[in-house]
Amino acid sequence: MKVSEYLISNISPQMINYGSGNDLVKLFNRFGFKDIYSYDNGGLPDIGKKNGQRPSKTQYIQDRLTQMSTRNDGSLRDCLNIVINKTPEIIENIKDFLNEEGFVIENLNGEFFIQGGVIIKAKPVINEAHFQDIQNKILIALDGAKVSIKVIMAWFTNDILFNKLIEKHKQGVDVEISIYDDGVNKKHGVDITQLPHKRIKRGIRGGLMHDKFCVIDNQVVITGSYNWTNNAEFRNDENITIEHDQEQATRFSVEYKRLTS
Repeated sequence: MKVSEYLISNISPQMINYGSGNDLVKLFNRFGFKDIYSYDNGGLPDIGKKNGQRPSKTQYIQDRLTQMSTRNDGSLRDCLNIVINKTPEIIENIKDFLNEEGFVIENLNGEFFIQGGVIIKAKPVINEAHFQDIQNKILIALDGAKVSIKVIMAWFTNDILFNKLIEKHKQGVDVEISIYDDGVNKKHGVDITQLPHKRIKRGIRGGLMHDKFCVIDNQVVITGSYNWTNNAEFRNDENITIEHDQEQATRFSVEYKRLTS
């Protein structure tokens, strides 16, 4: 069963209803993994996050489903069949994503099965340009995050946007922030110590770290002139584009890693 990253990113948050972290480890071990759930050492097994951080359940599920999707066998389909039969309440939330890629969920004598062929559809590229009400447009985009949010911002003083990041982090989304390490952020900036973060003292070429972009689920990019500040929202003429484009999101993710490494 071949599926896209888009499908996996949308199914993974639903699968946390399957059970505890230990239950999930046992599930994936049925399909060739040899994971150990450690009650004394952080819970779920390491998936390669920075500083040895243990993943959330959503991140662990996404990593294992991604590995299974590369196999030329039916293990991914079998795994999903087990999940939807134990937690049929998630079917309504995932069926549309499966339908988009040529799969359907059928009820045969009270048991659910995923049926369908190998059809991987790329999501259409949608670019939205915004010049007014920018804060609300960003909030709407952040609300849609299921897996990860990476923000790199020269100046960040907007508490409303910051509180939305905290809210998503509490929901299990992997949130990271990097900001310019200068007097403005130190005096007026948000308290980024509440989230995984990094302060950047200067740009790679010796000048300012002047970037302003956000990557959501490696699917959506928010970028433009708009710093996440109160001045940008209430005083300045600013712009952003919201790009629904996985390839573009990957480019920005690579740049984020370059700037913060």
